[in-house]
Amino acid sequence: METRWRTFVILSFCLGSSLANMLPVFTQDMNNLPLSESTPVGTVVYTLQGVHPQGLPIKYSMVGSDNFVVDPESGDVTLDKPLDREVDDTLKFLVSIEAADPQGQQKLIQKQPVTVIVLDENDNPPTFKNNPYEVDVPEDEAIGTTILNNILVEDKDFVGDNLEVGCSANDQWPEACDIFDVVALNSTSHHYHGALVLKRPLNYNERQFYQFQLSATDGIQNSSGQVEVKVIDVQNSSPMFYGALSGALSEDAPVGTLVLTVQARDADKAQPRPVVLELLTNPLDFFLLDKNTGELRTAKPLDREALDDPSSPLNLTVRATEIVNGSPLISDLTSTVATVTITIKDVNDEPPRFNRREYAVQIPESLPVGTPLPNLEMVVTDTDLGLNSVFGLRLLNEFEAFVVEPPSATGSASVTIRLNSSLDYEDPNQRKFILEVIAEELHTTPKLSSRASVTVTVTDVNDNAPQFAEEPVVRSLSETSPPGTRLIASRATDRDTGRFGTEGIVYELSGNGAELFDVDKRSGVISVAECPTPGQPPCLDYESRKDYFLQYKATDDYGNGQMTVVSLQISLIDANDNAPVFVTPVYKASIDEDAVKFEPELQVLARDVDVSSDIRYSIVGPATHPFWIDPVTGKITVNPESGRVAAVDDSNKIILTVLGTDGVHNATCKVEISIRDVNNHAPEFDTHKYDANIFEDAPIGTEVAAVRATDLDTGINAEIKYAIQKGALDAFAIDNVTGVVTVASGLDYDKRNTYTIQITATDLGVPSLTGTTELLVHVVNVNDKKPQFAPPVQRAEVSADAGPGARVHDLTAFDPEIEDVDRLLYELAADRMIKAVDKNGKEVSEEGIFDQWMSVLPNGTVVVAQKLDRSRAAVLSLPVRVTDTSAPALQQADGELIITIVDVNRYAPVFSQPSYLQSMVEEQPVGTVLETFTATDRETPISAIIIHPPNPYFEIDNRTGLVKTTQRIDYEKVHSINFTLIAFDSGVPQLTTTAGVTVEILNANDEDPLFDTEGYEAKVLEHSEAGTEVVTVHASDKDEGEYGEVRYSLSGDMSLFTIDPISGVVTIAPGADIDREAVTEIWMRAVASDNAPQHLKRSTSVPLHVKVLDINDHAPVFSQKVYKSTIAENLQLDPPAAILQVIAEDKDEGVNGKVEFKIIEQSEPGTFTVDPVSGIIYPARAVEGNRTYQLVVRGADGAGPAALSDTARVDITVRSLNTHAPLFVQPPPGQSTIEIPENAAQADFLITTIKATDDDSGENGRISYYLKVDNQNVGETEEFSLDRDTGELRTKTFLDREEVPEYQLAIAAVDNGSPAQFETLRLLTVVLADEDDNTPEFSQRSYVFNIKENLPPNTIIGTVKAVDKDIGENGKVYYHVLEGKQEGAFVLDRTQGVVRAKISFDREQRAEYSLIVYASNNPILEHAADVLNSIDNGTQVESGVASLKINILDENDNEPKFQRNVYFAGVKHTARINEPILSVIAEDPDLDENGTLLYMIAASNLYKFGASESSGSVVPSPFNISQDGLLMTAHYMSEYNQDRFVLDIIAQEVAPPRRQAKTQVYVWVIDRSALIRMVVSRSCSSSVSGVQKRLADAGEALLVPGRKLPLVQADRRYDDWCEIHLHAVDPTTYQVLPVEKVLENIDSKFDELKDVYHEYGVETLIAASAISKAPDSFDPALAALIALLIVLFTGIVTFVVVCACLKHWVISPPSMQSSKGDSLARRKILEELSTTENPLWLETKLRPYEEQELTMNVFGDQNEQVVVEPAPTDNTYATIQGSRAAERFGDYATLGGESPTPLETALGFQGSTFKPPSPDTPEPPPRPTGLGVL
Repeated sequence: METRWRTFVILSFCLGSSLANMLPVFTQDMNNLPLSESTPVGTVVYTLQGVHPQGLPIKYSMVGSDNFVVDPESGDVTLDKPLDREVDDTLKFLVSIEAADPQGQQKLIQKQPVTVIVLDENDNPPTFKNNPYEVDVPEDEAIGTTILNNILVEDKDFVGDNLEVGCSANDQWPEACDIFDVVALNSTSHHYHGALVLKRPLNYNERQFYQFQLSATDGIQNSSGQVEVKVIDVQNSSPMFYGALSGALSEDAPVGTLVLTVQARDADKAQPRPVVLELLTNPLDFFLLDKNTGELRTAKPLDREALDDPSSPLNLTVRATEIVNGSPLISDLTSTVATVTITIKDVNDEPPRFNRREYAVQIPESLPVGTPLPNLEMVVTDTDLGLNSVFGLRLLNEFEAFVVEPPSATGSASVTIRLNSSLDYEDPNQRKFILEVIAEELHTTPKLSSRASVTVTVTDVNDNAPQFAEEPVVRSLSETSPPGTRLIASRATDRDTGRFGTEGIVYELSGNGAELFDVDKRSGVISVAECPTPGQPPCLDYESRKDYFLQYKATDDYGNGQMTVVSLQISLIDANDNAPVFVTPVYKASIDEDAVKFEPELQVLARDVDVSSDIRYSIVGPATHPFWIDPVTGKITVNPESGRVAAVDDSNKIILTVLGTDGVHNATCKVEISIRDVNNHAPEFDTHKYDANIFEDAPIGTEVAAVRATDLDTGINAEIKYAIQKGALDAFAIDNVTGVVTVASGLDYDKRNTYTIQITATDLGVPSLTGTTELLVHVVNVNDKKPQFAPPVQRAEVSADAGPGARVHDLTAFDPEIEDVDRLLYELAADRMIKAVDKNGKEVSEEGIFDQWMSVLPNGTVVVAQKLDRSRAAVLSLPVRVTDTSAPALQQADGELIITIVDVNRYAPVFSQPSYLQSMVEEQPVGTVLETFTATDRETPISAIIIHPPNPYFEIDNRTGLVKTTQRIDYEKVHSINFTLIAFDSGVPQLTTTAGVTVEILNANDEDPLFDTEGYEAKVLEHSEAGTEVVTVHASDKDEGEYGEVRYSLSGDMSLFTIDPISGVVTIAPGADIDREAVTEIWMRAVASDNAPQHLKRSTSVPLHVKVLDINDHAPVFSQKVYKSTIAENLQLDPPAAILQVIAEDKDEGVNGKVEFKIIEQSEPGTFTVDPVSGIIYPARAVEGNRTYQLVVRGADGAGPAALSDTARVDITVRSLNTHAPLFVQPPPGQSTIEIPENAAQADFLITTIKATDDDSGENGRISYYLKVDNQNVGETEEFSLDRDTGELRTKTFLDREEVPEYQLAIAAVDNGSPAQFETLRLLTVVLADEDDNTPEFSQRSYVFNIKENLPPNTIIGTVKAVDKDIGENGKVYYHVLEGKQEGAFVLDRTQGVVRAKISFDREQRAEYSLIVYASNNPILEHAADVLNSIDNGTQVESGVASLKINILDENDNEPKFQRNVYFAGVKHTARINEPILSVIAEDPDLDENGTLLYMIAASNLYKFGASESSGSVVPSPFNISQDGLLMTAHYMSEYNQDRFVLDIIAQEVAPPRRQAKTQVYVWVIDRSALIRMVVSRSCSSSVSGVQKRLADAGEALLVPGRKLPLVQADRRYDDWCEIHLHAVDPTTYQVLPVEKVLENIDSKFDELKDVYHEYGVETLIAASAISKAPDSFDPALAALIALLIVLFTGIVTFVVVCACLKHWVISPPSMQSSKGDSLARRKILEELSTTENPLWLETKLRPYEEQELTMNVFGDQNEQVVVEPAPTDNTYATIQGSRAAERFGDYATLGGESPTPLETALGFQGSTFKPPSPDTPEPPPRPTGLGVL
């Protein structure tokens, strides 16, 4: 547009320059100008621009708009009125430009229409519709319920964020937003629809309504709406208790006493229901509760002590229930339970009580004085409280031997009775005591008490120790005295009797060295013990020990009782026979080289055990030395004549030889003296100062200098360590040994060029000495650093109007290695481009233009080179460079200089209007936006807008101009606020402008009404008339106008009162009747509300408490019409004791309810009085016993003349008292034992007469006598009777002292008093004198003792015990062994019955012994044979005889042993898992756990086939071993075929010490081809080890047995035959041998083995792999025919040969001839045998004879019975294979047995060996049919 106007002007000028008075034209178009509606008034929104072609002056004007004004000169269009898009979004008007006509003839005006578009701004707050919101909500409404769904908000603006509405709490209802939630249903920037949802439950009792605000915001503008939620009461609250729920009353309170009034009401205040009360828990039914009034009264007499916990209050449970539809309804919403606490005050109605009536304890006579009686467990308890529970304890019986503790206690006490004097069992009166303990109250009247008896039985103890008549004397004895030399004999006496006395004393000698002396245990004679070398150790030796201080002990009870020990000193006489001996052979000491004495002192010491020796010392070597020795003490010192001590050689040692002699014997020792060097020279450096140079680029570790110091000392004192003390600054380090100083870190000449280092040299002496030196290090500079700009990027500003030559900036750079900055040369970096940015922030890319703008001088000064043009560039970035001209090589650094071309500021900012008027409602929250204020500047942006001076109420965002509140503004404090705005532009120099702002504060209802007090208290008389004024409440409101007007109302129970809404006067409501007895106080709330509209209304409330005052409308009522009480005649008068309490209740309160008591009538005037307040009746004077008094008491209230009253009668009965207890007088109090002869204790024998007295008279003084048994008074027992009236004590039956030697009787003397009786106890002991009429008897007839084996001799095994019922000498028992001493293996103590072992036992040799023991009164065994005969014959079994069985217990004293050291076994390679292999047994002769063994496989060493060395132990082992020693496979053996194992087997004891036995098992894994099968006609239980060994020797192999099982043939088992598998092993290589080779070797030695075959019944020995099965079935007829044909054919062929050779036949004896048929059959079999697996190697010369015999037998009579006799010794053909028949055919042993049938002849001979018979060979069992190769 601007270009268009400009072109038009130029053309017009060119074409019509001659035209005059041309119209002016606009050069810019204002049409469609967009303008924000928030543009401040006064803002220049546009500048009209125009020209006249002729250059005439022009002016501007505007028509058609009152919103804008235009400056006619400048053309500035200024906003004159605020814009409002919501009123008019488009403004249209005309602007005109007018030129002044020079002639003034016409107006040169040009007009142009203009449209201004008003842009929308967020300047309108959201507006609530339907405001205010009111809603009623039941208090039980469910959470999440929508209670208000019509929250509508609109915003006139169409810009801004989506509308948001939230809850805003206020001070009065701060929790409202936690209870209610605003939920958006639809929200845009223009419209909002939401709902109010309940978040938390409501409670009418807590809040009846809520008032809060809803806040709406569009992101900037805010508004609020009022919400009032009224809570509607619902019957959903259970009753509530109020008032006191605790009370207290005395334990003796009468029935009907009011404890307290329980008050409850319905917690629903709007429509409360009636409430009834119910007592749920009532311990012991003590109370009654009135369900309507809530009065809790006593229902029966109280007993505090009857409670489970008398010390704690009593808790009652009360339930309050609402009345629904006329009846109580129990539920969680209609009933409530509360606990009522009642404290029962104690009265003294309980005496102290014992936990038992009787106690019994037993104590020894030796019990120490002051010791409590054991196991008494006496407890006394008084359940009353305070002084009523204080009681004292005392003993009624005045025995001084005991005292009771504590003397007094409170409440409860554990009672202790202590022994007060020593006891003596020998005194018959001190064997039993009966104590009576009394517990009596101390501070009460009357003093209640109780009693308990304690029976104390005293037992005898061995309380007298043996006493020596005199102390043993000191004896001297030569150290060479021979054994048996007597020293001394001393005996002791014991005042006890029997075994506890002198008779039972045993003497012992103990102490160190007592084994060198013997003492006779009975006589006490001490002598020298046997010893092999008298005078030499270990015998008596003065040099070893010269004095023996031994203890000589005498012990009664045969060594088990009391003992007395006296000292015995034995001194040895010495002989000088020992040489001196130095304490140590070598002494070592050290001394400083210049010392004059040893520190500490050096002393040698030699000792001579001879006491007479005098040792002298001397130095015998070396010849010269600087020392001297004291000849007496042995102290070595420096010889003063030698001067200083110095070492004689480099070793710094002097070795002295010191001689010690006693005149006869000599001894020497060595003394090594080390001469210590003294550190007395400090190290010294070669020079005091070192100087060194080092280049700054020297690497770390470069040597700088070497320092050296020397020390004149030697050794460690001369060893030197170097160190840097200071000055190195971690740049240098020193070697502490060599002193070489090296570079430790990088050096920098520019940072530091000189180091002054202080170095120390310290020796290692003590104390160490130090020398110092100084090393000055000069760092030589190396110019190797580039110069640097500081900072690298530098900034400067220059004014846009600065001329050429103007100084802009001085560049700064530094080079740490140069001092002359003139050597730095600055310049523009030509190789880098200058960058430029225009004023809009865009980079300018016109290269080459800006190079001429600035110049950089060599010294770094930057100046303007030519005129600047800020319109082209506002910021320049110059690349600069600095060069070090002094460096040998080029050293440059680049930097950057940023120059800002600053515009010249000419125009100040302008506010939209010079002043502002704003308004704001008071009490807006902090941060509420007041307005946004803006200012504009024609040249530069506005930098900031501030409020100056700062305002306490507002703050401004200095960038946006947004003004917010900083605190709440109270209209009542301030009505308007003024502040000043200042706007700053960003030009240079900075310009400002100001504008004033006035804020008017609008009043709001923000103050709650405030009552004058926090609560109101009022009083009103009960039954007051309606309209009676009760109280006036007043509240004020600080708000103004209707917001400050207050209206009053009541909240709560409003049926009784009303309030004037204007004046606040509270009066009694019409028709209301207030009864104090029904309700004593009323609680309400007074509510004050302001007079604002409902949605803005504010209110507050305070409690209003109305107390109902009483009037006298009730008369007192006694709890009983007649009261009764019984008292004692000695009732206390001073102070008077309370008798009873009369109680009257008046429902009124105060003086109207205060009851005063008065006796208006009594049968004996003046006898009793009544407390007018408490109603307690007291005695006024003494009363008479056995009489009843009557009184009439009146109770009246205190209402003056109108007092009301009631009366009651009181009956008091007086009883007499029993005050004295009986006292025993016969037997006398000091006599507690009565002794009667045993033979006189017949039935009805009068023992004694009991007498007692009582100071009471009448029945109270009449005494009856009883025996106390089990706490019961009885007249007689099984043994005794006691006359109740006379007190005569008699026996009822014969008494035997041996059964019961004495009887303890408890005698009770009881008076007949009433109502209380007194009882006194006394203990009598009836003792029966003894007669010798019993023999000893064992308590058991047999004893079994156990003793461990291996114990040393004299070990006690056990004790036998026999008892003689007699006492004293008649009751002594002696023990004898009748039989079974076992050659002195045992000894029996004659008096003690102790059995001891005299030998050490071995259980494995003998485990049991037996003895017979006899007990008698005779210490000498008599008639032992008669006793044994009576036992053996069974004619008499004496009870004094007992048998002893002594078992020897096992100890683990035998180590386990395997039966063999090496086992051999084989296993098939086809073996399954857990297949048994071998039983490996270890034996331990110990028993049970001691003999239990644990088997383990320690190693399984594998030897591969053909290997001689093991491949190692296989883990895990392929074998397992069970705990009974059975070795089994653990894995399949197929992978180890042809291999072998050597297993290390361990058998370990289970019991400590867990000894082990070890063995090895060789196991070969083989197949069937390696097995040899041997069949023996013996059972498998028979041993075959003999034949196995012989066969192994013959086969030159080791035969390893394998499977061994009964023979099974043709499915039949033969238990008497056994099949054994073997395999052969080379005994050297342990390789498995071929079966054929082994059998060949065995067969070759048949003659050597035939006797073994016969002995062990070997039937077959073949290879197991050659087994073949016989036919299962055959035709007998066909077989017989075939056999016959074969025999005939063979006979014919061989007949001639046989006959020809007949003369050479070896003729058998006649008994050996057989039939021709037999011979033929044998021949046939032998021929068949020639083809077996084990061929017969026959001698050639014997073959014809055998054939001849066979031929003869074949043709013999087959049916003839042949009698066979034993064969001769010749057995030429013993190895012929075949069947069993050897027994009957002599040399042909295998053909014996019954005559074979043809079938047997043909089929029955198969095998490998023959068994020759012998006369001793048993007949074998029948041979299994078809026995052959298996």
